[in-house]
Amino acid sequence: MIDNNIIITVPDKNKSKATVTTNNPRTIAKILSLSLKNGSISFYGSLQSTITPLPPNPNSKIPKSSITRQQRLNNLADVPNDERAQEVTAALTTMGVVGTSLLLQGVGNGLGLNDLALYTSILSYGIVGVLFVDNFFDAIKTFSSLIVKMNSERLPDAVKNVNGPDKENMPLELGSGKITGVVVRGLTRLFSVDTERECQCEAAAFFAAYSLGLPCFSFRANALEAAVLLFESKEDQGRSEFDSLLSDTGIMKMLIWLMAPVAIESSFHPQLISSDPREARGFLERLQEKASLFGAEDVIETILQTRSDQEMEDLLKWSYAEADLLLRQNRVVVSELTERLIGGASTVGDCVSVLENWE
Repeated sequence: MIDNNIIITVPDKNKSKATVTTNNPRTIAKILSLSLKNGSISFYGSLQSTITPLPPNPNSKIPKSSITRQQRLNNLADVPNDERAQEVTAALTTMGVVGTSLLLQGVGNGLGLNDLALYTSILSYGIVGVLFVDNFFDAIKTFSSLIVKMNSERLPDAVKNVNGPDKENMPLELGSGKITGVVVRGLTRLFSVDTERECQCEAAAFFAAYSLGLPCFSFRANALEAAVLLFESKEDQGRSEFDSLLSDTGIMKMLIWLMAPVAIESSFHPQLISSDPREARGFLERLQEKASLFGAEDVIETILQTRSDQEMEDLLKWSYAEADLLLRQNRVVVSELTERLIGGASTVGDCVSVLENWE
């Protein structure tokens, strides 16, 4: 979240303005509820009805559709994988080994480390060789076969009949480009700074929360904040304007909010850097772990704990698709919101004004 203190400026019917600074979802919910009633705002929560909840079983028909849940899931894209820990570790290890090798080669003689410098040179050349083979395995194999054919008359039969190793049988999947890809993606994570990408993710999260009626204007949706918001809504049920989110539909809205940055980033970029699909799974895990602390064991067990692992994966895949659909259907306003954030001077009130189309 960029700023935990939310500043909301809402004009009333007399065109005067009321401003509030708070980080309390209860207060935000009350203010927005009153603003809806007096007509100051209209877009907040207006897209809740567009959400398609996950049907109870694979053979259930989707509302207003002729296909079943399983048929739709078969056609949906998978949630993008995130292996940032592996990628960053590979990049740091490679940089560390190469950097140490170059350092020892440069100062090894002066420090009496000639023998050690020799080993580091071999290690450096080995890394370069691995990366070269990983990227050009097919070219190397084709070139080698061509050389053998051109010199077949001068080569012994033992050499001519030798077949090079197949890519599928290489250790560590060498030759497929995966090793190099992991290192390159790790380097990208470490050194890439893309303001536009970050603002796209923030705009997506903000749009999802506001349009689905979540009393939270977080630009950086995370599992902890989502879980706290959900449990707090249960405690306030019937006592405030904060409607309980502890239901199938409520959890789906929270998952869409968490998946929105993932959906928009994956639609523009092959690698996720600014968003994290693990937050949605972490949210579901937190709900099950902390349910007893908030007296919500029965509800959580009914909604989540009775589901199989496959059903949980279906829930995540479904919410990712719903987030993607929500953003695609409103791409113009999300793009405008992104432009406001890229400018760097927009407040929450400015973002709300975009969504409410205030002049």
